[in-house]
Amino acid sequence: MSKMSARKRAQKKSNTSLWIIGGVIAAAVIVLGLVLVNLSAPRTPRVPAQTSSGRILGSADAPVTIDMYSDFQCPVCRRADLMIQQLAPKYVDTGKAKVIYHNFAFIGRESTQAALAAECANDQGKFWAYATHLFDNQTGENVGAFSDANLKRFAQELNLDTTAFNACFDSGKHNALIQQELEAARTLGIKATPSFFVNGQFIEGLLSPDQFSQTIESYIPKP
Repeated sequence: MSKMSARKRAQKKSNTSLWIIGGVIAAAVIVLGLVLVNLSAPRTPRVPAQTSSGRILGSADAPVTIDMYSDFQCPVCRRADLMIQQLAPKYVDTGKAKVIYHNFAFIGRESTQAALAAECANDQGKFWAYATHLFDNQTGENVGAFSDANLKRFAQELNLDTTAFNACFDSGKHNALIQQELEAARTLGIKATPSFFVNGQFIEGLLSPDQFSQTIESYIPKP
């Protein structure tokens, strides 16, 4: 009896093991199938939120839209700004592409304050002039280059209405907008600056001018 019981227990244990192995294999097959379906499914481009018209450089009906996510303290973002300036005569000035600037002020307080200052300049139609002035006056991250006093001085150097600018800046008028932009960008997967969407195609980091030009060209309708 003991040998028979032992044999039955061994058989039962073997059957249980087979069921477990079979279950694991079945689960693996299901997971693999879901992965393959996900990879083969068409991907819808993530579309950034629109911003105020003052941060749109170029014709509103341009066929190519370049959404640029940037932090004014980011040194690579300065290179991105210079690249945009380099490509603008060929694409922006001719109506082939437009650039939309999105604040992604994440490096520190000076990033947020610089973004606020640029928005106050935007109230006077001077966003891009002020943005370039910020990039041109970078000296490092959180080292005082974008102190409140300097940001107000930049407005004076650009011949803005300093009374209106200072009132906007001191009140923190656009702080909520800047925070909303930061959160919205993160939901799109933005983690670093500069980052771009070119007609929905995501690009993290800075490409060479030639590579960026090729990307733009790929979305320009051919005659």
